This record gives sequence, structure tokens and C-alpha cells, in this order.
Amino acid sequence: MSTNRPKYHHGNLRKTLISTSLELIAEVGLEGFSVAKVAKQAGVSSGAPYRHFTDRESILVATAVVYLTELTSRMRIAVNAAGKNPTDRLASTAGAYVQYAIEYNVGFELFAVVKGVHSAKLYERSREMINFLMLVVQEAKPYATWSEIVELMEAHLAISQGFAHMYYQGSFAKIKLTQEESIERVTTAAQYLINGWMYQ
Repeated sequence: MSTNRPKYHHGNLRKTLISTSLELIAEVGLEGFSVAKVAKQAGVSSGAPYRHFTDRESILVATAVVYLTELTSRMRIAVNAAGKNPTDRLASTAGAYVQYAIEYNVGFELFAVVKGVHSAKLYERSREMINFLMLVVQEAKPYATWSEIVELMEAHLAISQGFAHMYYQGSFAKIKLTQEESIERVTTAAQYLINGWMYQ
């Protein structure tokens, strides 16, 4: 007889479904994600999620909003803990990104899935993260032009996403890198990028 108990008993079903969606993605990835699985893992009927979400995309949009909010918070914490060196502060956001992406087995590909779905909240959270990163880039490269700031931020995020993808695809496990070592490596790679970035 199973000892598993339903996760949801009362309270905010919408919030429960979103947190369960993040947990499910962490376990099975985006490929294995479905509304039916979310409902089962949350301990509710298969039709219960549709009281709050119209379809798979809408629940993923709400999940992406929470993901971005928490990711930005993690980046802020990392920057504050990195000290006063501007390069270290910016590089720390790469480590924060990879750590968070590893925890949930997904990075920016979550947003590719919901591309084209209009969501004011998702746009707002995206702008919040981008604006924060731009400020940290500007701090590291105070004489950079606007286009140079954007280019460095894009390269910085590309390195972060690349390391995260390599980790949860098992590439680092093959060379016996731990999660902590992977985070250290992406932080170092980000430092190389920042220090080597030349103005046009």
C-alpha cells in the first residue's frame, strides 16, 4: 500500500500547482512535463488545474514568472555576497544562474516553450532581471557604450546557459565534475570573459 499522501489539501491551489510544476520539471525535464502529471503530483483531480489555467502553456507561463523572480533574487544575493570587485560581482551571477538551473533541471529553454504567449507579468519579471544585469555589467565596464553593455550581457548569459545545459545533460558528470565545481568553473569562465572584453 502506498504511503504517499496528496500534496494539496486546502489553500491556494494555483500556488501549489506552480510549485509542483517546478518540482516536476526538476524531476522529468520539460519533455516529461504535462498538466496531468502536475495534477497527480499535487494530489488533485486531472481537471483541477483548469480552474486556474487554460492549458499547458498557461501553467508554464505562470511557472516561468516564479522561476524568473527567484532567479533574479538569487543573482542579487550572489552579487551582494561577492564583495566590492565589479568583475567578481558580475561573474557571481553566472554561478547563481547555473546553480538555480541545475536545481530545477531547466534554464532559459523554459521561456522558449512559452514564446509568443502574452504575459504582462512575465515581461515585467524579464525586464527586472535584464535591468539588474545591465546595471552590474555597467558597474564592471563603466566606459562601455550601450551596445557594448548589451553584447557583454548576452555573452555572459550565453556562457551561463551553456554551462547549465552541459551539466544537466550529463557532460560534466562524464569528467567527474561536481555541482560545486561546475559552478566554480562557470564563474571563472565569466571572469575571463569580463576581463577580456574589449570596447569596440
